[in-house]
Amino acid sequence: MYFLFFLKVYYSILLIIKISKVKDMKLKKLFIFSLTIITLVVFSACSDKKEEQKLPLEEKKVKVDVHTIKKQTYPIWVNFSGKTEAFKDVSITSRVTGELKNRYFEAGDQVKKDQLLFKIDDIKYKNIVEQKEASLQKDKASLNLAIANVKRYSPLVEKGLAPKEKLDQLIAEQKQLKAVVDADIATLKQAKLDVEYTEIKATIDGVIGKPLVDIGNMINASSTELAKVVQSNPLYTNFNPSTDEVSLIKKYKSEEKPKVEVIQSQNEYNTVKTTGYVDFIDSVTNETTGTVAMRAIINNDDNLLLPGTFVEINLFITDQIPVIAISPNNLGQNQLGPYVLVVNAENKIETRQLKLNYSNNDLVIISEGLQEGDKVVVSDITKLRNSMSVEATQVANPIKF
Repeated sequence: MYFLFFLKVYYSILLIIKISKVKDMKLKKLFIFSLTIITLVVFSACSDKKEEQKLPLEEKKVKVDVHTIKKQTYPIWVNFSGKTEAFKDVSITSRVTGELKNRYFEAGDQVKKDQLLFKIDDIKYKNIVEQKEASLQKDKASLNLAIANVKRYSPLVEKGLAPKEKLDQLIAEQKQLKAVVDADIATLKQAKLDVEYTEIKATIDGVIGKPLVDIGNMINASSTELAKVVQSNPLYTNFNPSTDEVSLIKKYKSEEKPKVEVIQSQNEYNTVKTTGYVDFIDSVTNETTGTVAMRAIINNDDNLLLPGTFVEINLFITDQIPVIAISPNNLGQNQLGPYVLVVNAENKIETRQLKLNYSNNDLVIISEGLQEGDKVVVSDITKLRNSMSVEATQVANPIKF
């Protein structure tokens, strides 16, 4: 542009030189008039260019969307990863020794408490019951005789017709036989229990696994695992918050047992969601990881979740505490840490460095750097700079729940 300007000036000078050499006055006047017109056109064009350059600087402003900060309540959730665990996991064993005679289930069956699962040969134990019953009857007869002797001999001693020492001996024999009968009753009771124990039953509701011992094998009392029953409704879910997160939960929780939402997602077509509540928070911190063991009980009515499954856990803290918060999408990061851009009273961009209290996928809670009334830029900030004049448009709160 400047090159053309100087070129035109140079051309004008040449015209002046030529005019000075022209003798004819009419022709000279024509040259002077032409030069004047050219000069005015050149300067007018340059002036117009300058005005065009000034206009954008003075009038053109970048348009931005802003949200005015207001202290308000939000539902605050904390996100964790965890793993499910069976509510109960029971090994089925026998209380008596013997040959395994029968099985009454298939692997994977849903079984109920007290449902018959296995049968052990009971002939030996029934014989023991008969023997104990016979011994009991014999000892009862002896006890009855001893009681009769004491009753018969007591009046004689009272009348002085028999020595008291003899009566004392009879009373001692009666007590001894009473103890024998009591022992017989106890051993008979145990013998009958052993017969009952030959029927091995489920101790909980749940799903039974595959049998671990084939029919015909000898079973040792309490040492041979026959099968395993797992109760998976409800389920435990274990996770490990940091000490800071545990402090946040304990300080602000709205409920004594905070509620949780649990999600297990393999793909968009296979997602399982359920709910529950926290039932355990450990009282010590793991020195290696700096975390605290926590557990929730969750519903699993459809048995879609299996023990040992990795899940996402959303723990609800509160929706009762007013806070200053922004959307994570509006948060920037520079060498000084997290920041946002705000539009000040002069409609110019200003950077605010922030201190964060807590953040998740939905919101960022601010402890320092923002206050009520600040206008935070919620549109694209990549082309914005400090002190840049902008035209701000108020929009709705970008935090969605």
